[in-house]
Amino acid sequence: MRRFKLALPVVLSFLAAPAVAEVWEYGEAECNELWFTRNLIMDRAGYCFGSALGQALFDNRDCRGKDVQLSAAQSAQVRKIQALETQIGCKVNTSRRSLDLPFMAELRRLRDMPLPADGGWACIGWQGAAVPLYDGYSAGAQVVGQIRPGDWVGYGYIGDGGRTVVMVRRGGERGNGMLGWMDDSVRASCAEEAG
Repeated sequence: MRRFKLALPVVLSFLAAPAVAEVWEYGEAECNELWFTRNLIMDRAGYCFGSALGQALFDNRDCRGKDVQLSAAQSAQVRKIQALETQIGCKVNTSRRSLDLPFMAELRRLRDMPLPADGGWACIGWQGAAVPLYDGYSAGAQVVGQIRPGDWVGYGYIGDGGRTVVMVRRGGERGNGMLGWMDDSVRASCAEEAG
């Protein structure tokens, strides 16, 4: 197995890691992702957005107000996200009407939101059996895709509930790929690794 370093910030943007008490090198991308995932949870609970960014990204037609009830699991996710936003010094400009977040659609498909990890790496050329990807780690999670032999698999998220989030691209395909939770018990077997 050959190892080499990834050098492109674009490739690393979803693999970047938090540094304790300082803004990450690629902090804007992670802050955008954290803001979006936190507010996606709030949107699903019926929150009515007042900011330009919230109204541009979330549908207020079915909102119920600003004081919404979150489940225990949603509350825990929001607290974890807020703690990480504070740790890395996030300041998202909510007066704008768009967010630079390349895999927003993939995040919308997940029911349990991921948190970036302290470090990341990529498995280039997955070798082994197909592995299912789920929309979450909590009870009732549904299969949303799979890792197949030859896929590029990016690791860079904190696991939860016996699963971790990975970004998957088919072979040499370009684009965002898919995002999903896989069982932590699956060990990567790769033609090459980067990170």
